[in-house]
Amino acid sequence: MVDLGMSKYYVVDERALLHCGLNMTSREDWSRMSWTTVWTTWLALGFICVYSLTKTVYFMWRRSFIKSTESQGASSSIIARAGSAASTPARVTEEDLAQVLEFLSQDDNGIDGQWEDVVDKQSDSVAYTAKRRDPKDGGATEYLSTTVHENCSTQLARDFYMDSDFRAGWDKTLVQHRQLEVCPTTGTEVGSMVKKYPLMTAREYVLAWRLWEGEDQTYYCVLKVCEHEDAPRQSKYKRVDVYNSGWRIRKVPGRESACELKMYHQEDGGVGREMAKVAFRRGIWNYVVKMDTQLRRYALKHAQLKIDPASAVALARKMPDGLQAKYGSISTQEITTGEGSEREGGGKQLTRLSSQKKLARSLLLVGGAVFLSQGSVSLGAKIATACIVNRAMRPDGSSSFLRRVLDRSRVHRVRRDVL
Repeated sequence: MVDLGMSKYYVVDERALLHCGLNMTSREDWSRMSWTTVWTTWLALGFICVYSLTKTVYFMWRRSFIKSTESQGASSSIIARAGSAASTPARVTEEDLAQVLEFLSQDDNGIDGQWEDVVDKQSDSVAYTAKRRDPKDGGATEYLSTTVHENCSTQLARDFYMDSDFRAGWDKTLVQHRQLEVCPTTGTEVGSMVKKYPLMTAREYVLAWRLWEGEDQTYYCVLKVCEHEDAPRQSKYKRVDVYNSGWRIRKVPGRESACELKMYHQEDGGVGREMAKVAFRRGIWNYVVKMDTQLRRYALKHAQLKIDPASAVALARKMPDGLQAKYGSISTQEITTGEGSEREGGGKQLTRLSSQKKLARSLLLVGGAVFLSQGSVSLGAKIATACIVNRAMRPDGSSSFLRRVLDRSRVHRVRRDVL
């Protein structure tokens, strides 16, 4: 019994020793494996860090190299790209200039319709008039406007209107602009811009423009839409496909310190015709005042600014002799004999006729109100009487409540055409 017990205990002890030996071996192996895992992990992390750092440095160097290359060769690449397309027809031609000059030389009676006066306002430093008409062919509304800036040279006005970088700083509707091409032969420049308006999809413009210089520091510009390979259409923008514009900047005859910008403009931005008219009438004067304020800021640093040699301003061509002879002298006579005589000689007569017209209209309206109030006591008659009295007492130029309601309903009716 004892031997059996001893053998039994011996077996137990042998198994225990074997189990302890296995545990010791597994602990040593685990220790060795843990240290191997730690060193491997650190090596892997170190490799990843070095790789990431090397990749970052490489891409930063590559980006800086590309930017430096582009900045050094931007003008040459744009001009070279224009030279490669020299065989294609010119984007803006002298025929386009002749067509714009034909519009700018018109009086109140246009070629195919009567111009309608829209705005006639002025302040101490700027005056603005605008008229419009709807073409008989159903095209976009045409505008003919005149802006006179006091104490402003024609060169200053030209550079201000053509400086998109400065405009982007104060015109919040202009969110993006870039130059795409410049033709060294014709001086035509191509660029794209994106404008953002409230409650509307952003509008994208791809335009070509060209400048000419006439006599006595007079400048002409023609702008029109075009297509360009570097500006493909994007679904997030609405491309404007109808845009015809042109302007002339010249000195006001007899007033050397003032300059005049006369502009023809036609644009279809995908907005309803009536809504576009309301927006123009209500917002254009505030925009002109803001623009004139920024013109005064621009004048403070104009002398230090340098014209980009690869731009339409630097590459402006001389006005063709035929167009200069046909339109240069006519446009000068328009201001000296037309507008000037009306403002100086006929000012008092116009004021007197206007006062008589106001008095006659007021008497007629008040008489109608008295007749309605005496002849009927219905609610409709009372409302009509109140409206007539309000119309008689309201000065010219102010908008009535009824007109504001009609304009607001018209805006709501066509707002769905905007988006």
